[in-house]
Amino acid sequence: MPTLSPRQVARALGVSESSLKRWCDRGLITATTTPGRHRRLSQQAVLDFLRTSRRPLVRPELLGLPLAAAARPSLASSEPGGRFQAALEAGDFNAIRRLLSEQRALGRKLSQLGDELIAPAFERIGQGWACGEVEVYQERRCVEVCGRLLHELLAELPAPAPDAPLAIGGAVDDDSYSLPTTLVELVLAENGWQAKSMGTRLPMGSLARAVQVERPRLVWISASHISDPEAFVARFDQFQAQVAGSAAIVVGGRALTDDIRRRIRYSAFCDNLAHLESFLATLTLGRSTSPTKEPHP
Repeated sequence: MPTLSPRQVARALGVSESSLKRWCDRGLITATTTPGRHRRLSQQAVLDFLRTSRRPLVRPELLGLPLAAAARPSLASSEPGGRFQAALEAGDFNAIRRLLSEQRALGRKLSQLGDELIAPAFERIGQGWACGEVEVYQERRCVEVCGRLLHELLAELPAPAPDAPLAIGGAVDDDSYSLPTTLVELVLAENGWQAKSMGTRLPMGSLARAVQVERPRLVWISASHISDPEAFVARFDQFQAQVAGSAAIVVGGRALTDDIRRRIRYSAFCDNLAHLESFLATLTLGRSTSPTKEPHP
């Protein structure tokens, strides 16, 4: 079989050529070098990489394989998660929309799509960015494409009942990551709440004022990034004092370490969307929502 160039293989996998060359340098894909010092890869070496990495094969025809090869579990992941990540990395808006529509038609809840498709894909993309395997523009494009689709899903949900409970929240302080707060808004809306995301980089003092004006039953705080934990804890304590138990406070986000959580008061910590739905059920049942401080171990 003829060998393949890094450009061919990168296009087949839906990644940048620089990422592919880094994988070769790290020994993840076996490559040979021509007398002219150009890399060449065998089809078998690429297939071995696909089997071990479980990365999706976006364009199998570029490897001389039939189109059906993309669906073979032995060659690449045919699960929705693999297909979602491949389409996301390629910036294929229509492919992602079709996949999400397909999953919704199968009865998948928005919390499941968030926990099982979107969050894992962005975790892997974030790891790739940290390792230099994903360019900044690719990560930003993924966020933009996914954000547009989430707002489409929000618009498709039925309007809440006039007496539906209100929830407000957002990403606070110096956190500019928009997807988590949008996903929370979606899950609340699907569960019959009036949900209003206040966006990102929201000062906690301003959120406290919104609670006083809007009088919600629930307020959520997303914290994917905290630059100064001490300042965050101080601002959170002031926020909690300002709202004075007027609403259930739900917090979540990878930046909320065990140490930070032990020092703040809240009604629930949700490390995924399924946990959020479980907490919403307790509110429906009328259980206590008083803020608590997580006990020391």
